[in-house]
Amino acid sequence: MTSPAVLAVLATALALLPALAAAQDASARTDTRLLMETTRRRLIVRPAAPVAGAFRDAERATDELAARRFAEAAAAPARVPQLQYDVTSAIQSRNLQRARRR
Repeated sequence: MTSPAVLAVLATALALLPALAAAQDASARTDTRLLMETTRRRLIVRPAAPVAGAFRDAERATDELAARRFAEAAAAPARVPQLQYDVTSAIQSRNLQRARRR
């Protein structure tokens, strides 16, 4: 029949077979990881911004700003410099000093 040595060699070969297959699976996983890392690094190409639209928006914004400043300047009442607080208080204190002299 078969010798016990041949049976022992076959038994060890069958025992080592899953270990060899696991080693092959591990190398296949690293290749997959490398493949995933290379596919993740995609270049993102964004479309160019429309230049004409940007100029139009900038001109519209400057026109609105100029109109707003003009409206604020027109709405603000013009102060007469003779009626400011410092001037009126100085006039009142001068009048008080003149009144004491009399």
